[in-house]
Amino acid sequence: MYRLAVIYTVCVSILCYVHIIMALSSNQISSSFIDSASSKEDGRMTRSKSIATICRSYSGLTKKQRQICRRSPDVTAAAIKGIDTAVLECQHQMVNRRWNCSSLVTRSGNPFKAKIMKRGFSETAFVRAIISAGILLQVTRSCSMGSLRSCGCDTSYSGRGDGFEWGGCSHDTGYGEKFCAEFVDSMDKSRDSRSRMNVHNNKAGRLLVINDTKKQCKCHGMSGSCEVMTCWQQTPHYRDVAYKLLKKYNNAVEVRPRNSNNGQLEVVSNRVNSNSKGRNSPSPTDLVYLERSPDFCTPDSSVGSPGTKGRYCNRTSMDYDGCDSMCCGRGYNVSLKESIEWCNCTFHWCCFVKCRQCSTQEWVNQCK
Repeated sequence: MYRLAVIYTVCVSILCYVHIIMALSSNQISSSFIDSASSKEDGRMTRSKSIATICRSYSGLTKKQRQICRRSPDVTAAAIKGIDTAVLECQHQMVNRRWNCSSLVTRSGNPFKAKIMKRGFSETAFVRAIISAGILLQVTRSCSMGSLRSCGCDTSYSGRGDGFEWGGCSHDTGYGEKFCAEFVDSMDKSRDSRSRMNVHNNKAGRLLVINDTKKQCKCHGMSGSCEVMTCWQQTPHYRDVAYKLLKKYNNAVEVRPRNSNNGQLEVVSNRVNSNSKGRNSPSPTDLVYLERSPDFCTPDSSVGSPGTKGRYCNRTSMDYDGCDSMCCGRGYNVSLKESIEWCNCTFHWCCFVKCRQCSTQEWVNQCK
């Protein structure tokens, strides 16, 4: 009798345990379903918020650009990253010039709001071109990395070529160029000469990237042999593009509106320039400007000139960074500059690096 009672008690306990587990499982499934639905809803809300954040946080977008942003927020985010990179690259390329792109850093964070972007200088032309190139490169590379939903690799490069096979991921400059043109050129829809100048320089920056996109190849085979060669189209390095644009800036072509008053530009005939000799219209890859630049020696907020007072210069250089050129004849002060930097770094197992702080001194020259 005692055994039967024990068996009965055990069976009841097991049944109760099973019912509890089933109840918990049912509750867990219901909870998981609710959590999943909630997660999807949160995802939609988060995406909507992220779109709104991207499109609102970047100040100074035109109505057309905001429409583009709402349609393609991820591509617009890549374009904005390209703009930010372009400002840094502009500062690198112009580091030894009187105007060094520092005025492009605005409160809004949008370089198109800088005063110099409202003018027709060769510096304006350079900034337009380098920003367009930066956007095209950033969007194209984001496509190739699979970061954007609306684009990827350029699939038109496929099959076999002459002694090679198309493979890898060819950069889709076609998509990048189309988006960049729509996004940047939409800022200048009027037919006046300055808008024509801006659109021309935008295109010149894009063309330089497209023209320098080259076939890259890699060999496959035993012991370094090249039994199979795989190739793909690859965009150039941004630093190389920017350097070529700097050369274009040094040889920028002065233009003026044609007499026909249709907004078209023509090369100023008395301008001595190897790029424009014998031509009435500028080349598609020329950088063009409408008005002569000021000397940028003194501060002038109307043209975005911070002046050169306090700028470092090289007293032995005859180039743009030389004290004679940089200081505009005002002279310069010589002082001993001390700086602290990390030095004598050693790696310790495992795993940290230990460094010392070293003091260095050097004589520097600063414009008066």
